[in-house]
Amino acid sequence: MKAQDVALWLGIASSIGGAAVGYGTLTEKVSALEANTNASLLESRLTKLEVRIEDNDISHIGTEIQRLRGQIESTAEKVAGIVVPSTSKIESDIRVLETEVETIEGRLESLGRKVEAVGRPRNPLSH
Repeated sequence: MKAQDVALWLGIASSIGGAAVGYGTLTEKVSALEANTNASLLESRLTKLEVRIEDNDISHIGTEIQRLRGQIESTAEKVAGIVVPSTSKIESDIRVLETEVETIEGRLESLGRKVEAVGRPRNPLSH
């Protein structure tokens, strides 16, 4: 046998020995933990864990997401229902109103002159 083969077998044997020691140590620690742990302490820790799981339950998050989606859809429908009038139509309406106002102003001036003429005494010599 060569030196490399001996080294390989020593490495395999030491790995197996290390695994066996590790397993024995782990088994000993587990049994020591089981012997020293109080059942009520384990129950308390389990209860705390269950409460944390319930608090972090994905269904609560899913419900909140659905509620938000509903609000977003409602808001989107309201926004879609907003009708923005055409500014060109508004400008056209303003021009029509301006023309009507000018016409009314002209009539008022004409009526004002007629009222003044009626309110003045007539000069009989002017005819």
